[in-house]
Amino acid sequence: MSLLPEVFREELCRLAFLSMGESSPNPPVACILTDPDNSRILAKGRTSPAGGAHAERNAYSVFSERGNAEPHNVWVTLEPCSHHGKTPPCIDLILKYKPAALYYGWKDPNPLVRENDGLELCREAGIDVIPDPDLEAIASKTLFGFASRFEKKKPAMILKTAISKEGHFSPRDKSRFSLSGKISNHLTSILRAKCDAVLVGPGTLLRDKPGLEFRTSSLLSEFPGFTNATGGEDSAIENGVYGFLEDLFRFGTDPKSISVHRDSPERYQPYRVFIIFEESNISGGWIEKQESIEKVFGSKRCVFFLKKDAVFEKETLRKLSGLSRFEPFLFVGSDPAEECLSVLASIGVNLLLVEGGNLIYETFSARADGDDIILKIQTPVSIPDGILPALKTDSKFRFWKRDAGEDVWEAYRCSQD
Repeated sequence: MSLLPEVFREELCRLAFLSMGESSPNPPVACILTDPDNSRILAKGRTSPAGGAHAERNAYSVFSERGNAEPHNVWVTLEPCSHHGKTPPCIDLILKYKPAALYYGWKDPNPLVRENDGLELCREAGIDVIPDPDLEAIASKTLFGFASRFEKKKPAMILKTAISKEGHFSPRDKSRFSLSGKISNHLTSILRAKCDAVLVGPGTLLRDKPGLEFRTSSLLSEFPGFTNATGGEDSAIENGVYGFLEDLFRFGTDPKSISVHRDSPERYQPYRVFIIFEESNISGGWIEKQESIEKVFGSKRCVFFLKKDAVFEKETLRKLSGLSRFEPFLFVGSDPAEECLSVLASIGVNLLLVEGGNLIYETFSARADGDDIILKIQTPVSIPDGILPALKTDSKFRFWKRDAGEDVWEAYRCSQD
């Protein structure tokens, strides 16, 4: 049984959600400091963007600035780190302040943390160390991608598609066609902000000239009411990716949370990942579009995967290199998924949003596992003659469903064996 009051639980959920998408390669962690009776919050923090302070240090910074030196408890969704990275170990800070109790959610899958048992050091210092089920549930909603990167050497994946009322995601002639409504566009923007990378293949690149950036222009200020979640056999599970999707609708439509994203869009820009088979996949104006995005947000967030035996113009390669902090990665054959997932994990991507098209759906879904889902946005738009997405969405594997204005969002387990 957890001693965490509901109002504190909600604040930790919100902080962890806000940290998603801005903390990579670090995990999106939330932390609060409370009085020993757990009746009031003394300070709070979330993981800063890469290179910045972890959640515990941000919370203790507020605690110190307010002149607090009183007895307190620590509540944190992931066990404090115990190794030196770009910042000192958080466990050292906790040992310095010696809270009465340290409540934690998940144990850290990072082997560097496992090598030095910080929790045992706390016990030896007289601090009560307590695993908490509510913190564990919050951790499962926000850290599943981080765990996948360390335990499976791949990001967790969301394979997303929007479809017409006939089930088509594209007209037969593959012309560009808008499907999603305004609320879905808003939620998709927030979803991009929560993911560390967004990926498309050569067909989508050629037809749509996608930007893939988190765009505040799609954000709304008012929303109609939403229905309760309904779905398949797993619909009662409120943690894990189910809980993340619930929080996407909950905090993604919350004015205060929207303001955080709207005010700091540069903090929530995902890697923009493009798989390119040949020069002809690159349509006129797309590179210039990416250069314009780079001028606004900086940080060279493009990642390119090029087919190894393809021939590209020297000027094209020069421009692509100028948009990325990495030289283009090369892949062999027609299936880049394995190489791509390995590379993205190595550069710190915890959660990957895959936006198509069918070649990408087929190759990436073939490497999906229990951490990965298919997200289908059903719209009322009609495309009588179109193309079906190459994604398996049998209703018995659906575990989540929500209305989003005129659209319906549904989530399915990728592993359907």
